[in-house]
Amino acid sequence: METNRSVLYGSLILSLGIIYFSFRFEIYPLLGLPLFFLLIPLILKKPDILFFVLAFITPLSINPADVEWSHLSLSLPSEPLGVILVLFFFLLLTTSDKVDVNFLKHPISVLIYCFFGWWIITSFTSVHKMVSIKFIIAKLWFIVPCYFLAGVFFKEAPAIRKYLYLFVFGMFLVSVFNIVHLSSYGFEDKPSQWTMQPFFKDHTIFGALLALVIPLSVGLVKWYKGNFLQQGFLIFIFLVLVTGLLLTFSRAAWVSIVPALLLFLIFLFKIKFKWVLAGVAVGIYYLISNLDPILMEMERNKVAGSDDIVQNAESISNISSDPSNLERINRWASAIEMWKEKPVLGFGPGTYMFEYAPYQLSGNFTSISTNFGDVGNAHSEYLGPLAETGLIGMLLFLGLFLGIFIIGFRAYFYSETSKEDRFILCTVLCALVTYFSHGFLNNFLDTDKANNIFWPLIAIVVVIDLKYRNLNQTSAYKNVDVK
Repeated sequence: METNRSVLYGSLILSLGIIYFSFRFEIYPLLGLPLFFLLIPLILKKPDILFFVLAFITPLSINPADVEWSHLSLSLPSEPLGVILVLFFFLLLTTSDKVDVNFLKHPISVLIYCFFGWWIITSFTSVHKMVSIKFIIAKLWFIVPCYFLAGVFFKEAPAIRKYLYLFVFGMFLVSVFNIVHLSSYGFEDKPSQWTMQPFFKDHTIFGALLALVIPLSVGLVKWYKGNFLQQGFLIFIFLVLVTGLLLTFSRAAWVSIVPALLLFLIFLFKIKFKWVLAGVAVGIYYLISNLDPILMEMERNKVAGSDDIVQNAESISNISSDPSNLERINRWASAIEMWKEKPVLGFGPGTYMFEYAPYQLSGNFTSISTNFGDVGNAHSEYLGPLAETGLIGMLLFLGLFLGIFIIGFRAYFYSETSKEDRFILCTVLCALVTYFSHGFLNNFLDTDKANNIFWPLIAIVVVIDLKYRNLNQTSAYKNVDVK
């Protein structure tokens, strides 16, 4: 007890010293460190709390490099906290029986091992080996605490609810900050691209995460049914998040809400996964069969993005004059050209942004393109891996997409699945489908913001699947039809 008190006092003194030093010498990024040091007593006394602190602190963390405060490209304090949780997980794995072996053997877990294995293989042939090594290390402190450690803590529904609530509440606070900040600029389109700083780099990632948490906030409203004050507060949070999403003027984020609504209807009407796949196949066939007339119609669209929300929505299909849409096509084309040169192993994990410049086709250049290719990534969770880790890398991500929904639907239709767990699965899968859909237009899984909610949601699906497989595997499979 005396040791814990001494550590607490020491952490407080150290934190006060850092705060003074930060203001005295105007080194503001150091202001993120006191919170980190104040967590030390928790590490010693109740380390599981740190996992839930990660949920709340992620939306509020700051990357100094993103806001040009310094050259330090590390999200504070969430990424250092992630490193601590990696160590904590391996401590649990080697000293206790809290880590479920079945979770480690689950097909999704095996797929994640394949991810790491393939990243390691392609890092040996990478054109920037140190970049690829850093990429793999970063993935380690994203995936281990947010998927594998989540599998330890999410065995009970209250823990799931707590994590989701804390992340949603963190997003709510940033949304309030952004709305107030943007109001000082008259809610104009251009300022909306950066008014969420320093918490988010720009409106695209902020919009993607808002779209993801909106289904979670709806789920939480229903979860607290009967608690009038809590439910009222959550309805207010939902309204703020929706307002925040609209004010990001992020068209890709707006579009990603549509699949979530469709998926909710699929669950509402209890449509089996085989019919969903059939519908998707028909839709893809229709698009391919009518690609030329669809493209011609899109090229006729001259509506440009603006402060007007309706006009901004209409500009989504403008591929003739909208710089943002055209630049996205430029990045996709560059990724495909890179893949053509290195189709099997790619250029190496994390290397796209350093290599895509020479692969830009002159006909795809836009007003926001650069000859140096120094303004971002592939704008696709599918084409980015294609360029960096070859065809296998892209197929692995597509496999994750397909696998998590096959397993999610299977768990939803188990005869033993409780009403509460079906509700959790519906909420989580609706949130995930926003990100997988958004992944066709942007990629953010190189950031703590996206990883620290994306992987826990996947862990929830796996935990619920295992819960009913372990409960009565024979009867569970006997009553399931996912073919």
